[in-house]
Amino acid sequence: MSDIKYWIWLSMALGAGARTDEVLSVYPEPEDLYKASRMDRIISGVFTKNKLDKLEAVTLEAADNAISICRKNGWKIYTPQSSEYPESLRNLIDMPLVLFCDGDITCLEGKLAIGIVGTRNPSYDSAKIARKLASEISEKGAVVVSGGALGIDSAAHEGALSAGAPTVCVLGCGLGTRYLVSNDAMRREIAKNGAVVTEYPPFAPASRTTFPLRNRIISGLSEGVLVVEAGEKSGSLITANCALEQGKEVFAVPGSILDTSHTGVNKLIKDGAMVVTSSEDIIYAYSSLYPYLTDAKAPEDKPKSDAVPTDIAGDALTVYKLLGREPLHSDEICALSGLTPPKVMAALTELELFGYAEQTEGKSYVRV
Repeated sequence: MSDIKYWIWLSMALGAGARTDEVLSVYPEPEDLYKASRMDRIISGVFTKNKLDKLEAVTLEAADNAISICRKNGWKIYTPQSSEYPESLRNLIDMPLVLFCDGDITCLEGKLAIGIVGTRNPSYDSAKIARKLASEISEKGAVVVSGGALGIDSAAHEGALSAGAPTVCVLGCGLGTRYLVSNDAMRREIAKNGAVVTEYPPFAPASRTTFPLRNRIISGLSEGVLVVEAGEKSGSLITANCALEQGKEVFAVPGSILDTSHTGVNKLIKDGAMVVTSSEDIIYAYSSLYPYLTDAKAPEDKPKSDAVPTDIAGDALTVYKLLGREPLHSDEICALSGLTPPKVMAALTELELFGYAEQTEGKSYVRV
């Protein structure tokens, strides 16, 4: 087994998000790669000239320095050789070679982990929803994973902390970096009972490229990802796409079609994301995989799959599955279902006739 410093050296040389599978397939032990000649590295066929130059430019002393800094600050270092390295990340394509951690990543072991992400500038209601859902799923035994940014990320972490539960924050910079100083206190609280993790070495600065790369770790650590308020070009959609690529479930809280800040999340629902109107929607989805979860019952407004009415089908069934206890406007149903207004109204009429839907104020409907 390679010494931890060789893993850090390779991680620093390749950079975050590198094609590590290809490298490890030829050099499963980073120490062997470090000691290989440039010609041997060229013959392997997995390195570009730029990568070859970086392998030579990064020194082992830089890795030793990172280890020294972590030891001084009480930060942990995990590599794929570490027993504490999250199993969920081992299954990733091009897994991160190193995780630097303030806290204890083992808080995830055997637990349902749910990533919660969204805009940095949420509405009051969206932040409240994220905080409430995070608190409730934490109380029921799940671990919230997010990115520690402003907005929905912070609301999610705060919700978990308010429930006295561990939460995991994945940074897009190195530990010790002066990033988002206003959230320092929150990160310290997270580290006490959960973990603040990153693949970047200590004091590595944040940039526009580091955050998209860290998103694959948020989804990688999570069993599913919940998106709360996201515009058409929101960075949180990257996390959702990573989750889909990793075979994870994507959940979404629907928003008004009149508000462009919800365009991205509504599109996710249209493309197949599970609609969330309560914490039960998330918990129940995993109750068979994680029996320890408390209150893992079928949501009252969403019967089990075998309880779906057998006397409705087609557009009516599509609309029925979108309805819940919270009123949903017909325009929102159109956006979420992808159906035209006439088809939606016909479906709603059918559901009302069968006693499965009820109109509330205006053109809003609830499931009966």
